[in-house]
Amino acid sequence: MKNVVGSPARGTNFFPRQREVDRIVERLQSANNLQIAAPRRVGKTSILYHLLDNDIADFVYVYVDTESVDNGQDFFKKLLKEILKVKAVAQSNLLRNLMTAGNRFLSRIKSIKVAGQGLDFSEPENPDYYEELLHFLSGFELEDGRKLVLLIDEFPQTILNIVDASDGDLQPARRFLQANRELRHQWEVNEKVRFIYTGSIGLNHTVASINASAFVNDLSAVEVDALRPAEAATLIHEVLKERGMTMTQPVIDHLLGKIEWLIPFHIQLALQEISDRADRGAAVSQQQVDEAFDHIVDLRNDNHFQHYHHRLKTQFKKERYDFVCAVLSEMATNVLLHRNRMFDLSLKHGVDGDFRQIIDVLVYDGYINNSGNTAEYRFNSPIVRHWWERHICH
Repeated sequence: MKNVVGSPARGTNFFPRQREVDRIVERLQSANNLQIAAPRRVGKTSILYHLLDNDIADFVYVYVDTESVDNGQDFFKKLLKEILKVKAVAQSNLLRNLMTAGNRFLSRIKSIKVAGQGLDFSEPENPDYYEELLHFLSGFELEDGRKLVLLIDEFPQTILNIVDASDGDLQPARRFLQANRELRHQWEVNEKVRFIYTGSIGLNHTVASINASAFVNDLSAVEVDALRPAEAATLIHEVLKERGMTMTQPVIDHLLGKIEWLIPFHIQLALQEISDRADRGAAVSQQQVDEAFDHIVDLRNDNHFQHYHHRLKTQFKKERYDFVCAVLSEMATNVLLHRNRMFDLSLKHGVDGDFRQIIDVLVYDGYINNSGNTAEYRFNSPIVRHWWERHICH
């Protein structure tokens, strides 16, 4: 297993997340549409790619990244174009025959034509891509009755983009969410298509911020957990094996104790730093682990952490952003921060009315937790805390 840091892992570089995959498949087979609910950097996109690359449970998967989309027309157009690129769709004899025979839904589509052994996408004059997608999903069929699963990545960011493109007007984003819900609930679509939404910011908090929670309350939430210690140890062995290196169990325990939040990204970033200090074929020492942690948040790794700060700038505005930065900076310096002190900071910044909602966002998005003591909060990751203290506090 190669040590893929920062990018989604695919193929043999993907560390098995069988619990999560089983949950997803079980919900899909029970006719649910899903949101994958988890903080950033826990490996959501890698799981989507695993489904896509392996045709898990014999579904036909279509991966669509909508992070840059800022309007409904482009969103539905992109979904339709990506569906047509999938081999099981583009080369379906059954689908071509249905289109040629004048299926009552497919015959209404202006942007798709049968071309030889495939399907061509074109851009008609004055298209309505929601209607085009609706007609296609209502009328298509695949061999052996296989179902289509749309893996829609960065969906919450698309919602925020639509708000920004509308100069803060919430109605276009609300209409967009309503259209997505109506699409999911069309009987002809629901019989053959499943939707999975995910992103690096939380969907529930995003829709709540525009008073649109009702438009996603039909989605079943699947959580992506951190690795268990035994799983994390297996990941360490697999990555080190690629370099001919080893690590004893006491050193592994020491490493995991320093990482605390056992998500693959943090483990693999730590292993990258360790590999830079240990010789190929050697056993990694505890001293090398400690040295790696002293340098893991050096400026050269800033690209792996800067998004933690940048996301807050896009998610919170003005006083809310100032409050969040004050909380995280004080928490980074003191390690623990009492809820009463956090509320005092909200009063200082004039956001006490939003206090609970803001803290909930920070918890959900993987910044902080209060699992040790409900009255005290700390960073989920000592690595992120260390980076914040070094590069944001000072």
